[in-house]
Amino acid sequence: MKRLGFCAFFIAFSFVLLANSLLAQSDVMILDSMKGLPGKKRPPVPFPHNLHVEKGGSCKDCHHLYEKGENVLDESSLTEGNKEIFCSSCHGSKARLNLEQAYHGQCMGCHKKPLKEQKKAPPRYCGGCHIRK
Repeated sequence: MKRLGFCAFFIAFSFVLLANSLLAQSDVMILDSMKGLPGKKRPPVPFPHNLHVEKGGSCKDCHHLYEKGENVLDESSLTEGNKEIFCSSCHGSKARLNLEQAYHGQCMGCHKKPLKEQKKAPPRYCGGCHIRK
């Protein structure tokens, strides 16, 4: 009887671990959607997503879908690999803000906040994010 209980516990625990690993997002994402575009010489950006999540705030602080000036993004759509939520799905070359402008505007908006609002200064210059190997 003890053996059956242990087996049941082990199987249930394994499912919990499996579910967590499936739902977990990779810690560092490579932002390389501009790779290969003409005139782009900087390397892709390794983006530590979990570090940014730990800074607090809402998913909607970075991710957005605007309709009539309001961010109507359904946060449940923010799943890894969902191409509909990639920045490039809206910020193409003919968009009001192209992809480069969108990335830099979004990222630098926080990175250039006054230092007193942040515990540790984030990168503020090109080479701080676009790291050459």
